[in-house]
Amino acid sequence: MAASSAKKWWKNAIIYQIYPRTFCDSNGDNIGDIPGIISKLHYLKELGVDVIALGPIFPSPRHDSGYDTSDFRAIDPDLGTMEDLERLLSRAKRVGIKVMMDMCIASTSDEHWWFKKALEGDEKYINYYYLSAYKRNNWRGLRSRSAWNKAENGQWYLSIMGKNQPDLNWSNPDVYEEIADAMRFWLDKGIAGFRLDTMNIIYKNSMADGGFNIFVKGGEHYLYTKGCRDIIKRLNKDVWSKYKCFVIGEGTSIFPDDSKHFCEDGLDAIFFCGRIDSESKKVQKLQARRNNRKLIKLVDKGQHTLETPINYVETGDSTSFAKYFGNDKVNCLNFAKVYTGMHLSLVGIPFINDGEYCRDPKVEEDPTSLYTFTSKMIEFRKNSKALSEGVYHRVAAPYDVLIFTREAKEERLYVYCNLTPSRRQVEFYGDRIVFSTYDLDSAEPFFLKPYEFRIIASNI
Repeated sequence: MAASSAKKWWKNAIIYQIYPRTFCDSNGDNIGDIPGIISKLHYLKELGVDVIALGPIFPSPRHDSGYDTSDFRAIDPDLGTMEDLERLLSRAKRVGIKVMMDMCIASTSDEHWWFKKALEGDEKYINYYYLSAYKRNNWRGLRSRSAWNKAENGQWYLSIMGKNQPDLNWSNPDVYEEIADAMRFWLDKGIAGFRLDTMNIIYKNSMADGGFNIFVKGGEHYLYTKGCRDIIKRLNKDVWSKYKCFVIGEGTSIFPDDSKHFCEDGLDAIFFCGRIDSESKKVQKLQARRNNRKLIKLVDKGQHTLETPINYVETGDSTSFAKYFGNDKVNCLNFAKVYTGMHLSLVGIPFINDGEYCRDPKVEEDPTSLYTFTSKMIEFRKNSKALSEGVYHRVAAPYDVLIFTREAKEERLYVYCNLTPSRRQVEFYGDRIVFSTYDLDSAEPFFLKPYEFRIIASNI
């Protein structure tokens, strides 16, 4: 988004992503809810969070974890009421936390009333989707063999993300106005921005058959098209810029070079497939010791290519990291710390995914917990001009160690990330250790300890 500096309130924000159904249950029904989030606001503020990003909260049959939306202007009754959301926004504002939300604008649920009207033959709503008496092309879906599915009335409908998610027809001006008005509805209530799921497939530039495509057959007609970028720019002009909100894009098969186009007068930032996401199968493989070199290259490319990278990491001292480490809790915790420290030291916006530690009140009292480490690292970042505003430069290092500098006026920091379970000999720069995953007094002069994260300040 081409915004003035006054609009970029999010530039140094710490964002905490919450999946409402799994975050905090307030009424004992084993489903997290909005009142549960309200009960944790002070906890999040103490952690250092500036913005919470809510996962799907719209009504949904949940064939796709809530991203299959059946109403863009309502709250899933399992999660609470509209009054609960308004109370969350009010309480969050009181403690200095902004709230943004997920929206999937590429498709709806097949249970959305628009789609039901379309299947009933309502001409207006037929044009909200891609309905046909036959499969109009040979496109494949991103999760299925065919992008076309047959409805109960015998018609075929385009559904790139899956059978239960018919694609919206963004060539129809009515669809644009529906989504733009829905965004205004939430922004008027106090929502501070959106994370747009699968936004890079919204516009189809043709219904022609697909040829060879490295990602998926037909992808050349709907993946990050010029029409998609035009819609993003128009939404910015008509809606986002008027509210000074923060908008993040997310989409399949987006790489740093493509991301730049979406952030020209459109999105403020974008996720891409090279994010530090331990849930990503690709990155899970790269986390293996022999592939740390590739992972470091992905991180480095994002730092050099994107104006505002989203540095996303699973902070769970738990499920995702445990898949990788099994019962090795010590290395699991140290691994989580070095990755958390790394992403909180990079240029860009830290996007922290909620972890299981939020369910255990004792972690706040444990000086060795990931919660304590994360809280201290966030505080360090906020008090450091180098980390919040400084430039990034990578420093030569062993292939499975990432070393880089962050430098602003009068402050230079050297950041060391040992991504392995072994000691690594490195050349140390700077004058004094100011942060580490280990006791500062136990630091070795020529070696990084297993999964050690260390920051050394330089006198300049």
